[in-house]
Amino acid sequence: MMVLSSAPGIAQAQDEDPEETNPITLSLSETGLGASIALNGLSGRTQVTVPVPPGTGPSSLNAVLTVPAWLDRGWIDVESGNRPISRIALGGDAPTIPVSIPLAAVPVVDGAVTLDLASTLIPDAGFCPNVLDAQLRLLDARVDYTGVPSIPRTISEFLPPVLRQLTVFMPAQPNRDMISAVLTLTTSVIDYYGAQPVRVLVRPDTELQGSQPDKAFERSVVVAENNDTGAELIFPLDQSPPRLFVTGSGTALTDQTRLITSSISELAVTTKALAGASAPRAVLAPDSTTLEDLGVGTVTGKGDTTATASITLDQARLGRSVSDVSLHLTGNYTPGVGSITAGVGGKTIASWSADDSGRLDQWVDIPNAELRKATTLDVSVDHPADSAAACGTQAASTITVDGSTVVRSAPSSTPAPLGFGSLPQALMPQFDVAMTQETFADAARAVSVVTGLQRLSARPIMPQVVSLDDALASSDPAVVIAADGGLPDSLSLPLSSSGATTFSIATPEFTDTDTSLTVDPGVPYASLQVTTTANNKALLVASSTGKGARLDALLSWLDADPSRWFGRNGDILFAVPGIEPVSLSSGNLAGDSTVESAASESGVDRLSVTLLGIAGAVLLVALVGAVVLVVRSRGSSRRRHRRDNSPPS
Repeated sequence: MMVLSSAPGIAQAQDEDPEETNPITLSLSETGLGASIALNGLSGRTQVTVPVPPGTGPSSLNAVLTVPAWLDRGWIDVESGNRPISRIALGGDAPTIPVSIPLAAVPVVDGAVTLDLASTLIPDAGFCPNVLDAQLRLLDARVDYTGVPSIPRTISEFLPPVLRQLTVFMPAQPNRDMISAVLTLTTSVIDYYGAQPVRVLVRPDTELQGSQPDKAFERSVVVAENNDTGAELIFPLDQSPPRLFVTGSGTALTDQTRLITSSISELAVTTKALAGASAPRAVLAPDSTTLEDLGVGTVTGKGDTTATASITLDQARLGRSVSDVSLHLTGNYTPGVGSITAGVGGKTIASWSADDSGRLDQWVDIPNAELRKATTLDVSVDHPADSAAACGTQAASTITVDGSTVVRSAPSSTPAPLGFGSLPQALMPQFDVAMTQETFADAARAVSVVTGLQRLSARPIMPQVVSLDDALASSDPAVVIAADGGLPDSLSLPLSSSGATTFSIATPEFTDTDTSLTVDPGVPYASLQVTTTANNKALLVASSTGKGARLDALLSWLDADPSRWFGRNGDILFAVPGIEPVSLSSGNLAGDSTVESAASESGVDRLSVTLLGIAGAVLLVALVGAVVLVVRSRGSSRRRHRRDNSPPS
């Protein structure tokens, strides 16, 4: 990529009004740090890095602190770069206390302040707390700032450290190149901001004139097709952030959209630039990597008699759907008599004896049945407890798994685990996006789905827009947008319908029956469903029964809380007017206990739950009238002869 400046100089920042001192507050959730800060054990430690927008200075961090009931006394020391900042005195008189940490004296380094928090807790006499628990937690943490956020004057400054909303203006009648460029822009911004819950809006360019200027933590990008390729800042008002106008045609347009989130943007210290070809290559996932390469690094666990190091393997970081995962655990532990265990989800998968060497050197295989999108391997060392030792006097145990630990895996022949748990890794390294209509509305729906998938991934995803026929016949995985329900008959979904009255559950080959549900009156619905293409590649289909507004409502529900993408399970997200969308599993409906589903642990018959949910939706929609539910089991054409005449449960 190359950047060509259109002007030799850089515009100077505008003079700030000294009277504009309205306080600015950002929650830690907005900065991507989560909803709470935990301090574990009697002597807990953690580090918090808070971004500081240019033109502002941090004044205080305010939160509500939870205090354990058994606490006699204690304190939290707050430092920054070995410099004492504050000490918070603790007592067990109240379950929560408000805290305020002054930040004015904390140095700002590289646009952020870093705080080291260390807790010291002294329990009531005679009480011995579990040191593995989170004893202190800062809730609803917010940072107050003084000053006025600076207005970006160059492309390199366009994106702020915290972004609440991105608005993209595109033609009301886009072509495939335009849609591809917008998908690339939005997913790259979501990837750039990581855990920050950036809201993405897509609007037609006919609404550009007269639209409100952006606020301090909002940005707008206008994408237009033009032979004059480039990216340029346009200032609607002097005191408002500029809009970035991106123009071009074909792949050159997509190249410009990558500019603001690329490392080369640091050189774009002007208001106008031209980005050269920058299409990233699809990188095949390696069969062998290390915890360091996966971003996990070295993991250490501490405890009294038992210490546990928890290693989370994200299939998205591995770059594909995987199977046959094994780790060569290397590291060390507190030497002595005892045992070492490796477990997943509370199940022990390997164990061996500890010894006086204190050296960790062991291969561990994770069963394929235990693999999830993110699988946590707990490696624990356990030493016999000294029954005569008083609380807090037992020698501490530690275990460390080095970042050089090798992780081996093989590609999965089918997306595993099945359903939403296979996303986004089953769509890597690149995937197709197809729309039945390729309108502005379909493009906006594609942005909603693809940015949701990007939120699930620790690595950038690579969508490319193709025709529906090409997507279904391709050797690449795909996302299909069918708001009008216009899907080919050859495509089999886990849940389908005949008109608006009969629902059919497609069941796997090994089951005895297919299942259908007839409702009266009919129920309009929208869904997101995960299945596979004819080439056994992952396929995510967003569809509705003939009216796009139903699918829009479902996608708006997902967009309203980005964490909802993380809570999906099964292979069907089903939505009808009047009730909250529900996750279903066709495999669980068919009686396959190995399929991940929301009801698997409770033992509830998911078929009954599904029918009751649909029946309830009918009642809510119709309000009055009779509801007739007819559940019938029918042998498929490949299994017409049953061994008995008894109905299925």
